[in-house]
Amino acid sequence: MTLLTSDAIAHVRHTLASSDVPSIGAYRILDDAGEHLVNMHSWTWLEDGQATLDLTGNQPYVWLPDDFREIVAIQLENGLNAGIRLTSKDRLLELRALATAPSFEYHASVAHVPRGAAARATLTLTSVANGHTVTLSDAYNPSTAVTFRTALGASDDNTATQRYVVLGATDAATASALTIAINDAPGLYLRATVSGNVVTLTHQKLGTRGNSMTVSETGGNIAVALDDTGVDDGPVRARLELWPTPATNDSNRILVYYRRGWQPCETDNALIPIPQWCETLYLTLVRAIARGYERESEADIGQRISAVEQSPLAKTAMERDKLSVPHIGAMRGGAAASVRVGYDHMWNFNSVAGPS
Repeated sequence: MTLLTSDAIAHVRHTLASSDVPSIGAYRILDDAGEHLVNMHSWTWLEDGQATLDLTGNQPYVWLPDDFREIVAIQLENGLNAGIRLTSKDRLLELRALATAPSFEYHASVAHVPRGAAARATLTLTSVANGHTVTLSDAYNPSTAVTFRTALGASDDNTATQRYVVLGATDAATASALTIAINDAPGLYLRATVSGNVVTLTHQKLGTRGNSMTVSETGGNIAVALDDTGVDDGPVRARLELWPTPATNDSNRILVYYRRGWQPCETDNALIPIPQWCETLYLTLVRAIARGYERESEADIGQRISAVEQSPLAKTAMERDKLSVPHIGAMRGGAAASVRVGYDHMWNFNSVAGPS
């Protein structure tokens, strides 16, 4: 079976014996049921979340994905030379206050804080010519100029504040080259992405501080649109607090496997991303919450949800989920592991022949 949002809304109407959707909104009922479903058990089927996170220079934290709920595993890219260790906030504060920063290991702790929005800008390139220049300022560091060349000359060396870009055969190719030049510029709190001939800049400092960035150009072939959308407050989001603070920007540095949270329903034709064997449990929660909102005098939401949690539907679904990974191998560092030939902390350097 495939469960769509429209199917779940039909259950709201059915349980209330009404063709009308409650005034609080059908999506609110569906999302409340989904939030309770993902929180009522540590579901294995939610452990498929994966993300590669970027480090930002002089920023002691990194934001986790929007649907983050719980870390399952975390590792640094190129982890042979450096590592990352989860710790408590108390220990993290102690390290920040007293310790000397090492070069081989990060300590991290999950925190939930309001996340502001970042200021943005777009640059639309049309027939950029040799010698045209874009000058960018993040309002923190010295301005960086990017100059376009048909071909690089002997004196066209990149510096911290002057970059050079070779014009492409198309506007899109030139925009891609400009994007790389901006992202490679050291000490610039701007990240660039490209789509066709449009480059989008996102300020790496969230909040109204990013609204002070400026972009100017010479030649009149680049249309600049500044979006002063930076705000200081926003919804509470999860992020990794880090120690020591990264010294420079480092893309795709942290690899995270995480347990996902609920993904809000947005359209009637959207697929509800749950396993088939969880659909009946989810729809039962939808019906219970709909009745709890509309017929609170008979039984409130808490009473109805409690009945669902104690039902065979919930217990069977949890048992089914547990059986999906019945065994995760011998305990690391235990007796079984210690007797393995060649087992030591350099295990990944051992050469093992394939089966024959």
